[in-house]
Amino acid sequence: MNSLKQAIIASLCEHPNVEKYRQRAFVENPRQMVESLAQGQSLTKADFFAPDDEGKPFIDSAGAWKNLNKIAEILQLSGDKFTYEDFTNPMVAGTSRTLLDSARANYSVLKIFTLDVWKGRFDEMEKLWYKLPTFERSRGATTLGGVVPLELKRQMLAAEGRTAPEDRLASAKLTLIDIRGATTDYAFNELNNKLRQAGDYLRKEYVLMTDGSGDTMFDGRPGSWNKYETVIKTLQAHGERLEVKDYLRQLSTTPSMLARAAEQKALNKVFAPVQWADRLPDMLTLWSSVLDAWKTSPMTTQDFDNAYAEAEGMTYAKSFKARNVNGKADLLTPLNADLNDKPVLPLGLKVVWDNFDTIQAQLSKKGESLTLADLRATSGQMEDTCLVSAAKFGCFDKVIDIAKRNGEAITMGDFLSKDDHGNTLISILAEKKQLSQVFTVEAWVGHIADMRELWSHVTAANRKQVDYAQVETGVKQATLKQKKPGNFKIPPR
Repeated sequence: MNSLKQAIIASLCEHPNVEKYRQRAFVENPRQMVESLAQGQSLTKADFFAPDDEGKPFIDSAGAWKNLNKIAEILQLSGDKFTYEDFTNPMVAGTSRTLLDSARANYSVLKIFTLDVWKGRFDEMEKLWYKLPTFERSRGATTLGGVVPLELKRQMLAAEGRTAPEDRLASAKLTLIDIRGATTDYAFNELNNKLRQAGDYLRKEYVLMTDGSGDTMFDGRPGSWNKYETVIKTLQAHGERLEVKDYLRQLSTTPSMLARAAEQKALNKVFAPVQWADRLPDMLTLWSSVLDAWKTSPMTTQDFDNAYAEAEGMTYAKSFKARNVNGKADLLTPLNADLNDKPVLPLGLKVVWDNFDTIQAQLSKKGESLTLADLRATSGQMEDTCLVSAAKFGCFDKVIDIAKRNGEAITMGDFLSKDDHGNTLISILAEKKQLSQVFTVEAWVGHIADMRELWSHVTAANRKQVDYAQVETGVKQATLKQKKPGNFKIPPR
């Protein structure tokens, strides 16, 4: 920084040694002063944070806080502004003192929270507000237990063309307490009735209103997540939805809404497929913020993958329905061919398997049929084979039908193939209670050793689905009759 800038900064900050910096600028180097004036140099934020001769930032002084509004105006004229990070990051490398600490030391905390400093950036200011300890935020009757003073909030939001949610609620004779208390059917219905009578509805801004601790209506109270699904549906009915940033917003040291969901065993509600259809990247982004310790029932990693696959199916179902199935190629052509994402095949979607009989009939008219090779193709973000997807959708009977039509074999390799989490096809079938479709006499005639090998991969808890002893006896008898050699296969019709 040149000496002229130092003199101006020292003057604005009322530096104790301001005369020294003035003398340096006007006496010691007049040429530099003239050149600087001629160039019309502006003052930047970095200039105010620059160290004085003793190594202390110019802005870290009582005089700077006295003139903070002027400094903020100068920065705005030069296209700059104070940010959340300016107040929370150390001013000098290797130290811990922040600009917020300086404000406290100079009894000037309230000078930070003004329209002049934060115009057009209420959300950023609110985040900084909650960096203050509760006792600092609770001083004065207007702070209402630690939240941003309502008059300041009104000014800030008005500058952004917004209305304070407290004022909207007041029109319906409601407060934040009513929003946070709407966790039972009665309270929720009362809330919505009052809003409706006032010509209003449950808005996202009401849902995200925070108390003095930084919590929303979805906090750590038992039962606070009871109405989550209903709230989401209400928001969607009015064209609103919670975004990734809403779930991750953290004020003060209070856990974010995502963390609260983990605490309350409600992650399965947050990651409900219907909420993320048509915004799959956001679903993945939010899941990436879920800590490993949170990935327990009812939302394990496998549960998320299943939910994602379902959301993926919902996302692309419309595209598939708009596509006329004129042949097998229409089932194997990616629906996201124009994107760089992993290919999403119609054959990997639930909508296809739900309408499989109709599609099969259409293919038969064309003289075409699906094969096991088609089902072994992978689809979607999780790269499940279409064979595995069919099993997850509870449609393995249709896979068997495809094999029979073509005289193909569902191999041991198929049954022991794994999804992204190490779940084999046979374990998925067991989970879906479809083992009775696998262990039949017809399927294993001549291959009793293979059947025994596959049965060894079935857990004791799932073995009750099949009377294995009876099936094995039937296979032995049928094998003796037919003496059928060869590889294991489900015979054609």
